[in-house]
Amino acid sequence: MQAYHFFSPLLAPDQAWAAFDWQTFTASGPVELPALTALGDICAPLARQLPLWIPCQRDWLDNAAFREFIKKLGPNQVIPAFPPETAESRPHLGACQALRADDIHVALRVDDGSMLKQLAAGSFDHLLLDAEFARGKVPLIDLINAHQFGFHLVASGIRSHELFEWAVAKRFSLLSSQFVITVDPRAPVDADTTRLKLLKLLSLVVQDADTREIEEIFRQEPKLSYNLLRLVNSVAVGPRTPITGFAQAITVLGRRQLQRWLQLLIYANQFGQANQPNPLMQQAAVRGKLLEGMAHKLGPVADIDDVGEAAYMVGIFSLLDTLLRLPMADILAALPLAEPLAAALGRQEGPLGRLLHAVVEGECGNHAVAGEMLATLGIDAATHARAQADALLWASRITLE
Repeated sequence: MQAYHFFSPLLAPDQAWAAFDWQTFTASGPVELPALTALGDICAPLARQLPLWIPCQRDWLDNAAFREFIKKLGPNQVIPAFPPETAESRPHLGACQALRADDIHVALRVDDGSMLKQLAAGSFDHLLLDAEFARGKVPLIDLINAHQFGFHLVASGIRSHELFEWAVAKRFSLLSSQFVITVDPRAPVDADTTRLKLLKLLSLVVQDADTREIEEIFRQEPKLSYNLLRLVNSVAVGPRTPITGFAQAITVLGRRQLQRWLQLLIYANQFGQANQPNPLMQQAAVRGKLLEGMAHKLGPVADIDDVGEAAYMVGIFSLLDTLLRLPMADILAALPLAEPLAAALGRQEGPLGRLLHAVVEGECGNHAVAGEMLATLGIDAATHARAQADALLWASRITLE
């Protein structure tokens, strides 16, 4: 089985995207360095956008190709992360010190709390800990001391909103984002009127309704209009052509692009707090663009004229249950979606449903399952990697800030 690569955002404490995590799966065992360096052209744009976190093997420190690869991506834009045993080898510690002397970030994975008392900052500046392990097995004073000694604490395996908040409180500066696609059971449920407005807007978007019908929703909700303009201005047309009105948005973007922004706007927290990072909106955007970027490999899909457009919609809508805190079956009952899309969203059936399933498995860290599903669908590792990079770059520029 070919090596499949999986990229995901790492979050800052305010939930803004702060880095990209690069994980690689091979059925044959540990990833070989050539499998990473071969993707240099694909991952370089990601590294230019945000720092790129790369799990590494310690014997790569002796490889000149590894050092060249790091320099090619940009010293300040790469964080190579090494396994715990790296700290037990003087030669490898020396190699890490040499990287730090060249202003290259270096991370160490910590799987034994006692390591925190023995590490010196000269070889590493980032320490990676599993969040559940850190909470249950590492004394709080050791985390505090590591932070005060200048280490950046990085938390992996954050699968709940509660665990994310714990890690933020303990001064972790980079945090994994698996929890974003889950419902926070502690959060208040939106009022029914909010849900009804969102579902009404969704229904109009799905039906490609007359612009006047959509505009009426915006007239009823000025904040909705405001957020649409901010969202479109952030990415769609750039600063040279700022959009100042809804009618202008339709003219500049065209109907198809406007429909896409309306789909994304559903996640823009238009009825809640403004000016906050919105990782759920960005994750929905990633799914939409990612599925669209791989859909051409599926071939024709029955009852679907434009597979790419259908794949984008499946990806965007696949997190509606998390957003609205409603069962997907209830959401689909209110939306006039074509059967192939409803089957993909409701049961993960059909080519689009199986593609969505593979993407979700990858997001959850089940890389072996995701790789097997992608291979079965005829999607090769390079297509998957490039589609991810394109989707992440696009979504990283989406903001309401």
